[in-house]
Amino acid sequence: MAEGSALKAMVSFFTVWQQEITQEDMDAMERKFHLAPVVGALLGLAVLIVSAVLVWVDSESIFGSSMFTAIAVLATVFVGSRFLHFDGLADFGDGSVVAGTQEDHVRALKDTLIGAGALGVALTVTLFNFAEYTMAGYLLVIAAPCTEVLVKNAQVAAAAFGIPGHGMAGRQVSETGIRSAEVSSVISLILVLVFAVVGTVVLDDLIFGFDIVFLEDAIFAVVFALIASVVAGYLMARRSNRVFGMVNGDILGATNEISRAVIMAVFVLFYAMVV
Repeated sequence: MAEGSALKAMVSFFTVWQQEITQEDMDAMERKFHLAPVVGALLGLAVLIVSAVLVWVDSESIFGSSMFTAIAVLATVFVGSRFLHFDGLADFGDGSVVAGTQEDHVRALKDTLIGAGALGVALTVTLFNFAEYTMAGYLLVIAAPCTEVLVKNAQVAAAAFGIPGHGMAGRQVSETGIRSAEVSSVISLILVLVFAVVGTVVLDDLIFGFDIVFLEDAIFAVVFALIASVVAGYLMARRSNRVFGMVNGDILGATNEISRAVIMAVFVLFYAMVV
């Protein structure tokens, strides 16, 4: 099936779990980019396990802290994705801050050297992520897996609203339209609802007496976070279309990392109001 080929290629391309893929698999990935949230769910599952174990350890006063858990979860994501999207974030930073014409922005985007823009943007986004993941505390067990699904949905939204470039992701962007974004959002909603339920059950089992937010509150949170992922993807595409005249693979990678900060901020703010 084309869906199976697309997922196989995405797993191999976006994660450390390498597969033997063919050109047919790559073609399927470009046509079926709306399945990207499923790959996000694989990373989300790894994050769920890591965060649950460390939250339990911390709750038992054995070892650890919310800061350590945040670092471990982010490290799991970065390593699990081979720092692929982080590289795109750095390139986006260089391309965004350089002065000059659109051609100058594109030249800096594609330059393999790391400049001040790359370092500054990557550091700022990473610090925001670290702060938000630390503030999430025990609720990271729910929020972090959902976020990994939704950052992929943001990528699909960016591709749907973006102008295709001439690089490796050009066809991927050209094959992804509004309909793809709609399908991706439906898939994402189903996956995050599952993670919300599982995460709630895990927290109730691991932390005796923890005043966990009711399941209906978790459902509201993931719906708002889903909307935030689409908005983040749209805004990244809008800016990139204007600054670079396109959305390429680096932009999609940057969208993955920047939208993580946006989506986690929604979870942190929402839970701060209801817990």
